[in-house]
Amino acid sequence: MSPNPDVIYAPSLYWFAYQYHHGLVISPETPSSENLEGINLHWLKQRYQDILDPFGINPSLSLRTDTPNGTSELLTPTSPQSLHQYEFISTKDEKLQGFLYPQSLHDCYALNLNLFCPEQFGLDGYILSDLRNLNPDNCFKPQNPPPLGDVGQTLLLTAYLEGSPRENIRELDGLARRCWLNFFHLPPDSSSDKFPPLYRAYDCLGGYLYEYGNPKQTAAENPYGHLLIWFLFDETPTLKLQEFYWDLPSLFLYYHKVRQMYLSSRIFYNKADSIVNETEEVLNKFNFKYLNSQKTGELSEKELAELKGKLKLLLKESLAYSKELRNLEYAHNSIAINSGNYQAILEHMEQRIQEPLSPFRVFVEKEAIAFQEQIRADLNYFNPGSNLLNQSIATIRGLVEVDQAECDRRRQAWEKKLSEQQQDANEDLQDQIQSIGVGIAAGAIVASTSGLITEKLHLSGDETQGESLPAPTLFLLVLLLSILCSWEAWTWTKRWIKQHRPNRINTEEDKSPPTADSVEPGDDDKFNS
Repeated sequence: MSPNPDVIYAPSLYWFAYQYHHGLVISPETPSSENLEGINLHWLKQRYQDILDPFGINPSLSLRTDTPNGTSELLTPTSPQSLHQYEFISTKDEKLQGFLYPQSLHDCYALNLNLFCPEQFGLDGYILSDLRNLNPDNCFKPQNPPPLGDVGQTLLLTAYLEGSPRENIRELDGLARRCWLNFFHLPPDSSSDKFPPLYRAYDCLGGYLYEYGNPKQTAAENPYGHLLIWFLFDETPTLKLQEFYWDLPSLFLYYHKVRQMYLSSRIFYNKADSIVNETEEVLNKFNFKYLNSQKTGELSEKELAELKGKLKLLLKESLAYSKELRNLEYAHNSIAINSGNYQAILEHMEQRIQEPLSPFRVFVEKEAIAFQEQIRADLNYFNPGSNLLNQSIATIRGLVEVDQAECDRRRQAWEKKLSEQQQDANEDLQDQIQSIGVGIAAGAIVASTSGLITEKLHLSGDETQGESLPAPTLFLLVLLLSILCSWEAWTWTKRWIKQHRPNRINTEEDKSPPTADSVEPGDDDKFNS
C-alpha cells in the first residue's frame, strides 16, 4: 500500500524571531538606541502573547527584572541545575503542546517557540488541511512592513512521512509546498500571494530539508520570511536535533543579520549610484555651458551665482556620497563578522552530533561569501566616483575664483573711475562757488559805483569850467575797471588753487607700498634702519 500523499505525522513547529533592542546608527534605515526605547521585556512578553492569543494560551512568562547584557536567558531560573530556562505551554484540550524560550543575544531579543502534536508515529495521521490549526489567524506570518528594528524570522516545520526516503529528493517538492500553503491559509494556486518558490532542497541527517525564501529578497518580495520544512522517515534526525537545538536560535540570528545587512547594502548602493548619476548630469551641463571651446568670454554675475550654487550642491553631494561609501564598508565588515559567528556556531553544532550539517553550511560558504564579494565590487566601482566629485569641485571652484577675481578687478576699476568723477564734480562745484563769490563781489562793486551814474566826467578837473563827458561815462569807466580787476583776481585765484591742489595720481602712488623696482640701490639700509 502506497503512502497517503496528503497525510503527515507528528508535525512540530519551531518559531525563531529576532528584534533589535539597541543598535548603532549608520543610516536612516537602521535602528538606533533612541528609536528602540519601547523594545524592552514588556514588549517581548506582549509579542509572545500576540502569538499565543489565537491558541487560547496565556503563558505566565516570569521574566527577569534586571536588564541583561550580552547573551543571557530571560526567564527567571526555576531550577539551578537547568542549563536552559524555558516555559512549557499547552492548549486547553492538550492537542498542542510546546515551550517558550526567550533570550537576549547581544543587541537582539531572540524569541523562540515550539508547538507540536503529541502523536505516535504511524498511528495518528495529520491531514494537510489541518496545518492551518498551527497558524490560527495567520499569527506566524511576519508583519509587513516589518517594524523598526526587526531582524527577521525563521519557521521550521518538521513532520514524519510513511515509507522510506524517496529515490529523488525532488519528488516531495509538491508535498512541501502544499504543507506551507495550508499552513498560511492559502489556496493551491497562490502565485498572486507572492509565496516564495523552493530555494534549495537538502538531504539532512537521513531526512529531506526544503528551504523557501531567497536571502536576497526583501519583505515586499517575500512576505512569508525564511521557511524550512524537514520531512523525517525515522526518529534518528529528531534525536540529533535535540542535541544541537539550543544552538539554533544563535545560528538563525547570524543568518538574518548577514541577510539584513546585505539588503541594507543594496539601499546604500542605490543611493550612491543615484548621487553619481546626478553628479554626471550636472557635470555634463557644466561642460557644455562653461568649458566648451566657444565659451571664451568672462562670466556674468548671474553665471557666477549659478556656479556657486552648483559648487554648494556638489559639496553636499560629496558628503552624502562619502557617507554611503562608509555604510557599504560597514556592511561588508558586519557581514564578515556575523558570517564568522555563524560558522563558529555551526561547527559547534557539528561537533555535538559528530556529523556535518551541510544544509546550514551552504549559506556561509556560498551566499555570505557572495555578499561580501558583491559589496567589495560595489566599492571598487564607486571609488572613481569620489575622484570625479573631488575633481569637479576643484574645477568649478577654480573657474569661479578666476572669474570672480576678474569681476573684482573690473569692479575696483569702475569704483575708481566713479570716485574720480565724483572728485571732479566736487572740484567743479568748488569752482562754481568761487565764481559765484566773484559775481557777488562784482555786484558789490557795481552797487558801490551806482552813484556815479548821474555824475559827469570833467576833463579839466574843475566842475564849473571846461569840457565834460556825458553822465554815464564815469560810471562805465569805473565799472569796466572793476570788471577787469575782478576777472584778473578770479583767474589768478583759480590758477593758484589748481597749482596748490594735491595731485590725485601722485597721492595714490604715495599710498601704495613700494615695489622692488621703486627701491633704489642703497635704500635697503634705510628700510632696515
